[in-house]
Amino acid sequence: MVLVLGLEVFFCGLIISCLQSSHLIKIFLGLEFMTLGLCILVVLSFPKNGLIVLLSFLCVAVSEAAVMLSFIVQVTRVFGDDRVNSKMMVNS
Repeated sequence: MVLVLGLEVFFCGLIISCLQSSHLIKIFLGLEFMTLGLCILVVLSFPKNGLIVLLSFLCVAVSEAAVMLSFIVQVTRVFGDDRVNSKMMVNS
């Protein structure tokens, strides 16, 4: 039952990242949902040493979230907003 929950959270994050891709914060929120789903799956996949694997995986996830947040702040300072469409245009 909990395994299905992990897969549902992962695919929910995937759908959020793909469909709601107008702002960077929505894309990164979907990626964080995917990370949470993977955390649930990792804990269930390694029952004996799941805590060690979970802590190492969470360290990577927290570092990733901090880098994403600093990236969003920097993009917002440079461009004025976090919309993806305004950054995809190439000035010829």
